Amino acid sequence: MPNIPSDFCNATSLRRGDIDYLSFGGCNYLGLAHHPKVLAAAQRAVDQYGLSSSASRETTGNARPHAQLESQLTTFANQESGLLVPDGYTANLAALQGLEQLGVQHAVIDSRAHPSLKDAAILAQMQIHTFNHLDADHAQSILQGLSEPAVVLTDSVFTTDGDLAPSESLLDILKETDWLILDDCHGFAVLGEQGRGISNYLNLESKQLIITTTLAKGLGCAGGIVMGNSIPVEAARNYSIAYRCTTPASPALVSAGLEALNLLRTDSQLNSNLNRNIVLIRQALRSLDIDAHDLPTCIFAFTIGDETNMKRLEKNLLDQRIILPLMEYPNGPAPIYFRLSINASHTPDQIHYLKESLSNAMNTQPRGALA
Repeated sequence: MPNIPSDFCNATSLRRGDIDYLSFGGCNYLGLAHHPKVLAAAQRAVDQYGLSSSASRETTGNARPHAQLESQLTTFANQESGLLVPDGYTANLAALQGLEQLGVQHAVIDSRAHPSLKDAAILAQMQIHTFNHLDADHAQSILQGLSEPAVVLTDSVFTTDGDLAPSESLLDILKETDWLILDDCHGFAVLGEQGRGISNYLNLESKQLIITTTLAKGLGCAGGIVMGNSIPVEAARNYSIAYRCTTPASPALVSAGLEALNLLRTDSQLNSNLNRNIVLIRQALRSLDIDAHDLPTCIFAFTIGDETNMKRLEKNLLDQRIILPLMEYPNGPAPIYFRLSINASHTPDQIHYLKESLSNAMNTQPRGALA
């Protein structure tokens, strides 16, 4: 087995009891949650700001790091306006509450979109419509039947299997009064030039596009942001209770986010290592006759036989000190499935060990796979 660092936990391993495991779960895609410069930035900020700003940003809780990260993220993503909020869940809620004030009455949601999008639409008192997964034609047929303004909602990269939404097609079907929200939680820091996200990766430019994302995954810190045209973003700033009446992320974690963003801008090796590892994982899975997508995303979902077989396989991998999560997550590609995620800190040796361990654990039962 490749060496596991002796730290209590890091970007590629964790400890249960007194045993260290090689981990292929979670969403710390660039390993920045454990980067020494990011950790040092958080520690310095604790001394300066304490652990909490203790109030809403609209009262006394807007510390300098909040304003700085909001501005720098917006500029980095080449967006007109941005609003920093406590987390990715709140980002969707704030965006929808802003659109509610602009007269949007309908939410048209991908059937496998993250549940936070539907929750946000419900709390914004919008009428919910669901379109078939990845089916822009179905979404268009719904929009054509609506006389009031609507918003189309989808993950840009789907959280359970790494698939990409048909973002360009969804933009094309919007009527003049409609909007598109792309939840880029699994695309930001991964896709595009230096990790600028889905809009950069697909060269999306539209006044009707709103990007939401978390900072807890690709950046490895905490917080969320709504970005896009200043009209919906400022509507969220002015009217969203989820933003105005909520304490923001800790200034220490936001300061860590500033350092993480600086590394994202300046250290090209991060994305280079991540892209290398995505290719290596794809090759490893296919060598075991497990289907794997061709996308530049960090998430791979698959099944191997029935539920009993998969639980046996998960246990076998644990015995080999590997954590490969067996999931029953909402809106997944199957009732139960393996969700493998890779990050920039994994080494080729670790990926090879996963391949060999998975091969050892697999038996001759029939195997099904999910891209």
